[in-house]
Amino acid sequence: MVKKYLLLLILVVLSTPVLAQNIHLIESLRKKASTSSGKEKVALLNDLAWEYRSAYPDSTIYYAQQAFALAKELKLTIGLSEPLNFIGVAYTTKGNRIKSYEYFDQALKLSTLYNDSLQLAHSNNNLGRLFFEQGILSRAYDYFIRAQAIFENINDASGLAYTYQSLARLYKSQRDNVKAENNYLKATKIRIQLGNTPDITSAFIQTGRFYQENNEHEKALLYLHQADSTASSIEDEINLAEIKTLIAKSYSFQGRVEEARRMGLDGLKVILEKNNVRMQPQAYLTMGLVEFAANNIAQAKKYFTMALDISSKNKDLNAKMGAHYNLWKISEKELNKTAELQNMSQYLILRDSIKDLDLARQVERFQFEIEIGRKEQENELLKLEQSKTEATIKQQRLQNIILVIITASISALVFVQWRNIKKRREINERLENQNQFIQNQRQEIIDQNEKLSRRNQQLSDLDHEKDTLMGIVAHDLKSPLNRIKGINDLMELEGGLPEQQKTYLRLIKDATQSGLDLIKDLLDVHMLEESVVPKYTSFDISSFMFEKVNAFTPAAESKNIHLHISRIENEFVKLDADYLHRILDNLLTNAIKFSNRNSSIEISASKLNGNLTITVKDQGLGFSDKDKLHLFQKFKKLSARPTAGESSNGLGLAIVKTLVDRMSGQIELISDKGKGSQFIIRLPVT
Repeated sequence: MVKKYLLLLILVVLSTPVLAQNIHLIESLRKKASTSSGKEKVALLNDLAWEYRSAYPDSTIYYAQQAFALAKELKLTIGLSEPLNFIGVAYTTKGNRIKSYEYFDQALKLSTLYNDSLQLAHSNNNLGRLFFEQGILSRAYDYFIRAQAIFENINDASGLAYTYQSLARLYKSQRDNVKAENNYLKATKIRIQLGNTPDITSAFIQTGRFYQENNEHEKALLYLHQADSTASSIEDEINLAEIKTLIAKSYSFQGRVEEARRMGLDGLKVILEKNNVRMQPQAYLTMGLVEFAANNIAQAKKYFTMALDISSKNKDLNAKMGAHYNLWKISEKELNKTAELQNMSQYLILRDSIKDLDLARQVERFQFEIEIGRKEQENELLKLEQSKTEATIKQQRLQNIILVIITASISALVFVQWRNIKKRREINERLENQNQFIQNQRQEIIDQNEKLSRRNQQLSDLDHEKDTLMGIVAHDLKSPLNRIKGINDLMELEGGLPEQQKTYLRLIKDATQSGLDLIKDLLDVHMLEESVVPKYTSFDISSFMFEKVNAFTPAAESKNIHLHISRIENEFVKLDADYLHRILDNLLTNAIKFSNRNSSIEISASKLNGNLTITVKDQGLGFSDKDKLHLFQKFKKLSARPTAGESSNGLGLAIVKTLVDRMSGQIELISDKGKGSQFIIRLPVT
């Protein structure tokens, strides 16, 4: 029952824009306009007209007329229609739709005459909105589509967003919710890209309201919460109050009464502080429904009564009808037959009154259509008369032109003949010079190509020599280092050495291992630079991960680091096992190397939606923002240093990135300086 009442409230409460103005911006524009001139002054006057459009339409008309007069005086053509469009918007706000049509139509003609594509698109969009508001949907749709095509052609994102919103409203009125949703989302995406916070807030509110009216409250809350964030960033208190009221409605639908009450009260508090009488009935109705849902009948009745009082003073029939409806339902619950009949009667009377108003609006729309048709007929007659006059003038001009042409042609023929002879001589001379220049250029190109060919061969030889040298150096160094390591191990096994000599042996062992690790990484980098196709095999990720953790446990325990698996699933995956070994070797080595003693490292692996997700999370030194810019570059040592003096050559993460890319995967880092790191690997598996 509560959801039914909430749905009725949304249907009956009118949603009108908040009449807000940026006073600081208006004062700034006034000062600039008073000291400027020329095109700059026209632009400033237009900006002033636009800022006043909602709250003070007469001021919009005043400044737009000044802008139009100055533009004509300066003989501007592009942008001349802009103030006419603003005047049309102002008359729409004032309710004079015939005047509005006349200015929009005049703007359309002027922008067509001067090929002003931007204003032509706005004129079409404005006419579409005018016809839409009068319920003449077929004509509105034609204008919107023309506006959309022009905005797309000139790549005007802001205008395109307006048109998408206009089309969304039209489709919504036709109950075509799929197309309406698509256009709302397109408009919202563009607003976000443009980055104008008030426009972004408006787009989020419209999209959220659309989902709310269609009972898709999860989606509605997604956009309304984003609207709440953007409005908070610019301290737009009135819009914030409206947003919180809308969020409270959706919370009530979901049965989240406490959250709905908190949000609703926050919105109501601002509305009362700002004395916004227009928004008060809706806020009180919302709070009444929240309390009704919580079964706080007395408090709900109080809110509905306050909504009724204010809507009666404001003559807001829709809000008044909603208040009587909900008081009727409360009276039913209280078994108060007298109040029940009284509120039911008032509700039915108001519903019939609104139907009468709708009928009156239909008559008004019909009269509007007749008046527009009459004006269009007058325009056609004027065009016909103008065409006749222009035809007569053209005929007279044509006769004069023919006489002038005959006289001029004879003189021109003689002159042209002389000029042709002179030009031929000049052309022949230029052609000779150009041919010589082309010949020289051709020879230069041949010489340069030969040089490039020799240089390419030299570079190829050097690259081959580098590869050969890399292999020789790496392998020749690897053997003696392994022998040193082996001798060191034998000496440790024999034992009986003094503590100082044991210390020396450990230093030799660490230095030898660092050298071997560097050679291994260099060989890996060299190998990975070659085009190697991954070899996919199927294996159990659970066994793989346990084996890998066991292999690194001694290294972790040497620093008293707890290495454990937080989550793992018994799943078979198809990947290059060797690549995955190298990836985890480097990530676990880094995690242990850069973690403090007595900390922990968590590893997890899971398969979801065709992807294997592996996470390695440590409590180490973390990465700064500057580190993240160079994270996967070769030989790039970052700000963090190993916690136990281990060596670091800056190749590990570069190898990881290369191997992940080879398997068409993704790697993500979540880290803050001094707060540890979390590497997330996502690999597509079959």
